Amino acid sequence: MSDGLVMTPEQQANSEPRRKGGPAPRRILLIAPAPPPYGGMAIQAGLLVKFLRADGHQVAFFATTTKCPRWLAICDRISGLRTIIRSALIYLRLWGRVRRAEVVHVLAASWLYFFVVAVPAVLYARIHGKRVVLNYRGGDAKQFFRWYGWLIRPIFKLSSIVTAPSEFLAQVIGERFGVPVRVVPNVLDNTIFQYRERTDIRPKILSTRHLEQIYGVDVALKAFRDLQSRFPEASLWIAGTGRQAESLRGLVAAWNLQNVSFLGHVEHRDLGAVYDQCDILLNASFVDNFPGALLEASGAGLVVISTAAGGIPFMFRHEKNALLVEPGDSSGLAAAMERVLRSPSLQVSLTREAAALSRGWQWSEVSKAIYGAYGFR
Repeated sequence: MSDGLVMTPEQQANSEPRRKGGPAPRRILLIAPAPPPYGGMAIQAGLLVKFLRADGHQVAFFATTTKCPRWLAICDRISGLRTIIRSALIYLRLWGRVRRAEVVHVLAASWLYFFVVAVPAVLYARIHGKRVVLNYRGGDAKQFFRWYGWLIRPIFKLSSIVTAPSEFLAQVIGERFGVPVRVVPNVLDNTIFQYRERTDIRPKILSTRHLEQIYGVDVALKAFRDLQSRFPEASLWIAGTGRQAESLRGLVAAWNLQNVSFLGHVEHRDLGAVYDQCDILLNASFVDNFPGALLEASGAGLVVISTAAGGIPFMFRHEKNALLVEPGDSSGLAAAMERVLRSPSLQVSLTREAAALSRGWQWSEVSKAIYGAYGFR
């Protein structure tokens, strides 16, 4: 683990200059995962570090994803032992990091991560008298709270402020624990995703989710199969990795699907170029909170076609800035894609409204909510 986020010379050159007129520089400890593995929390952590430092703050980054020291390399080969030793390392190292900060910002997810990371971070911060921001972002919050709500309630109560990236999660947390929750949206980096209006939409489909069961990539493939029966030239790019990769490739072969490309992991800074080559963002998740991929696609000018899972309908409105169907409805997803392909006026209307929506997640807007949560004036 490191206090600093290691940046390449290229990243340093591209980092933004310090902006004037913001709050005075403060010492902030950001606690979150760092890639690998790659995911929404790690991406958000990297963006927060970038923008907070650009505003002149001293940001220490505590990476919760780390390998054991070399002298304990055996722990990386034994699952249970790995969890125990990594948890102990986090508990030990976090104490000193918290003591040196003015504000402790914890990006928290569900299940074991919450107990290993969020619990000690909040407790240490309160012991040291620091302001602690608990930023909870678990898409499966309802089930986690149902099982462990009695145990984690004190952590939510002890936090100086609880934030969530969506109204969906804010409602779930507020109803369960009776604490006020401030909505602090995810940040979009508009230097990566440039809006391009499509005047002639093509059946070039993109999926940018992890290849895990909760994200329904198999449902997306079924929808694509239906679409390709009517649009043989249709293509599907799948960007992401996960445990379902092999089975999904098997479905493509078994169904004799054409023009399906598995891109594997794509660096976040390279996703803008991928979005620019596609016209429709297809998302079939069963569980979701605040999927940044949908907002990124909106900012790049793609039509968003998605299931209405979790917090998605709190972000997008059906037929205003996206087309939404019920989770698991592959036929509905296929019909939605066909609908926009046959209606250029609908496509233009959806993408313009979605682009306007995405602008609310740029740093100039989100920083106001972030600094409010930090208590900065």
